[in-house]
Order: sequence, then structure tokens, then C-alpha cells
Amino acid sequence: MSIEEIPQGAEVTVIPKAEKKAKDALLKLGLKPLKDISRVTFRKKNNTILAIEKPEVYKTQGGSYIIFGEAKVEDLTKRYEEAMAAQEAAAEVNNAVNNLDENNLASSIQEDLKKASLEDKSADAEDDDEEVDVTGLEESDITVIMEQTNCSRNKAAKALKEHKGDIVNAIMSLS
Repeated sequence: MSIEEIPQGAEVTVIPKAEKKAKDALLKLGLKPLKDISRVTFRKKNNTILAIEKPEVYKTQGGSYIIFGEAKVEDLTKRYEEAMAAQEAAAEVNNAVNNLDENNLASSIQEDLKKASLEDKSADAEDDDEEVDVTGLEESDITVIMEQTNCSRNKAAKALKEHKGDIVNAIMSLS
């Protein structure tokens, strides 16, 4: 297979002939391949780690291991510093959120609720001022609509008139 035949972005591993011969010789010596290992790490004294991703691991009968793969150097102190910086940033965000003036937030919510309730009362007051003709409507229907929607009697009667006595549609329009 030539390089031109390999698709872009494909992960290809090329095994040199010497490495392949060494693996074949190890298998002839009775070494057993271990398939379930996904990462091997070696720790040095200066907090440096050598890591091998997707290694080929062989175990001898005596309990020793032979590992094939590309070792990459990882610095634990650098990793620790990055983790501490991320933790400090998260703590700053939490402090900023906690330091919001809760009284201002609560008071603004209360003001919004008061405005909404005043608007509802003014709309109800407008409906209560005008008398709705209830001829042809049953009192029990008006009561049911009032109970289900928590609205005034005039509003319930008006909705029932608009929907020609249909209780369900009147309730839906007021909900």
C-alpha cells in the first residue's frame, strides 16, 4: 500500500521490520500478549511521567512485562498547576455569583410580581364594571368556569357567551 492510497485523517501505524521480527521472537519464547491494557505509565523522580497510549504488552512466565509503543513525556507539576488555575477560576465565578446583592434580586422579583398582579386586577376591574347578559346560560356552567379558571363571574359569563355555551372552550380561552 502506498501513501497515496491512505485516506486523509486515517490513523495508520507502520511497524518496522525489526520490531515485527522482535515480536515474533518473543511469541516463540512463550510470551503471552495482554489485550485489555489501554495505557502504561512510568513515573520518574522529578514528577515526570512517561505514558504509552494503546501499548502492546507481553507477559513472561516469570511475571515480567515487555511493552511496545510510543512513549510520551507528561509533566505532573505542569498538569497540577493547570488544574489549580482551573479550580481558582471556578472559585472566582462562584464567589461572584454568591456576592450578588440578594436583596436587590428579591426586591426586583417582588416588584415584577406586584406589577403583574396590578395588571390582572385592572383587567378584572374592567370586566367587572360592565354587566354581561346571562340569559340563556345556566348558572351551574358559569360556576364551573369560575372555579376552574379563578376568574370573575362576568368574565366567565362573557367567555361562555363567546363560545355559545361550550364549557370546555370557555375554560380553555380563560386559561
